[in-house]
Amino acid sequence: MSRSRGSSDSGAGRSSLRVFVIEDDKVLRALIVEALREIPGVEVLFYADNEVSATNWLSSHDSAWDLAVVDLHLRQGSGVGALNWCITRREDQRVVVLSSQLSQEVRRKCLALRADAVFDKASEMDDFLAYCRALLGSPAATPRMP
Repeated sequence: MSRSRGSSDSGAGRSSLRVFVIEDDKVLRALIVEALREIPGVEVLFYADNEVSATNWLSSHDSAWDLAVVDLHLRQGSGVGALNWCITRREDQRVVVLSSQLSQEVRRKCLALRADAVFDKASEMDDFLAYCRALLGSPAATPRMP
């Protein structure tokens, strides 16, 4: 089940959602990007496949994005570095972890690092997409939050 550290209402009602994806698996990244692009108003700006390129892009585009989607398990580095960088993000920016093999302890740590929500790629993709729709204020779907 997805976990959230706060209400998804903050930031809801946007007319567009600019997304930065951090995912190293090309096939999964393509599926995630395709699913996001099917949501009206979503624009996938860029992607990174390792910690260094993710933190470099974030630091040089600190106000260009609305949602960062972070995989924790990268071939080079870790998504935790990007998550740490996002601690200083603007109040209206959102960060979600979309990863695999998420124990309750890992979920708690992600939320402690100010992730707005944590989703498992294998079992919570629909919840993740509903969260994105909710950020746009779409009445069609509201994310399940415990």
